[in-house]
Amino acid sequence: MGQYCILIHYHELGLKKNNKTWFEKVFQKNIQKHLKLLPFKNINTYASRVFVFGIDFKKWDEYKNILKNIMGLKNATLMYKIDADLSNIEEAAIMMIKNKEFNSFRITTKRQDKGFEYTSKELNRLIGASIQKICKKIVSLNDPDFNIIIEIVRGQAFVGANKIEGYGGLPNNTGETAISLLSSGIDSPVASFQVLKRGVNLVYAHFHSAPATNKQSINNCKKIINTLSKFQPNTILYIYPILEIQKLIMDQVADKLWVIMFRRVMIKLSCMLAEELNAKALITGDNIGQVSSQTLSNIHAISSISSFPIIRPLAGHNKEEIINLAKIIDTYEDSIAPHQDCCSFFTPIHPELKAHIRKIEAIESKLEINNLYKNIIEQREVYKT
Repeated sequence: MGQYCILIHYHELGLKKNNKTWFEKVFQKNIQKHLKLLPFKNINTYASRVFVFGIDFKKWDEYKNILKNIMGLKNATLMYKIDADLSNIEEAAIMMIKNKEFNSFRITTKRQDKGFEYTSKELNRLIGASIQKICKKIVSLNDPDFNIIIEIVRGQAFVGANKIEGYGGLPNNTGETAISLLSSGIDSPVASFQVLKRGVNLVYAHFHSAPATNKQSINNCKKIINTLSKFQPNTILYIYPILEIQKLIMDQVADKLWVIMFRRVMIKLSCMLAEELNAKALITGDNIGQVSSQTLSNIHAISSISSFPIIRPLAGHNKEEIINLAKIIDTYEDSIAPHQDCCSFFTPIHPELKAHIRKIEAIESKLEINNLYKNIIEQREVYKT
């Protein structure tokens, strides 16, 4: 008699060499953390596969909704584990089609255990013939309605159907830490997601101008963080009130430079947080040419205050691509909810498009701004998921 389990294929871990085992252990630990509210007995990794045993197969919908968001996961399938015997495999495959409606099907076999008596192609033909005899449906190798999956691993057969796809990439906590500057708009959550796929551990920083602006951007940002936490559990958001510095800038600096100066403040505070947390980079949602502060000259002027590398995953994306990704990761609706952004709320009619670093630094040196940074850090709020 067989038992149900979940078979997981990882993505880029297969390309790792000497440290592959370490990556596998981190990936396995991440799966365990994500599935902590669902039943399972143990998780094992062997033959470049991860197996979750002792599950409740009736809750497969709950498992798959969590598994698809685990970084590094290529695909996952609910499997029925049996001894690798042709009659057992045939019986399990027939069980897979019971009460299922489909017009076409295929058999997809992977034979890790080369000692098994049939090749993958032979098993595809034999099981396919048995299924076709029962259901009278056509075989479609390119676009089947139903895909029966068979894997032969270490003397055991695993039979399932219709795997779910993950986002791939590298597992969380296999990279170092970075600070993601998170607005409550569309771009920065998508940029954060793209970096999360690289195994980087993200800590988030949000900046607001309350009470000059309402607190809706803060509320929206917290909702976005709650969504992003499905990719990285136990997420931390630092919320900075920067109105005091903004008032100083608006009082003493020409309005066309306001947004550039505001963004330099955000970069500076993020660098201070990076030093505090031993982070190694900053992440922004900048998209070249999308708004006035994102011309190459202005990006250069803003970035020059940073003591850390600034990674911009969306630099070359168009807006439609970013929106589509935001919809896929479920941050779009919260990102378009009404709010007052701490920069756009104070954007002048004619902002500077080609700022000069030396000019900006000269203006900044005359501002009594350093003590204000300390005040802001003392007043910041910390939000945890």
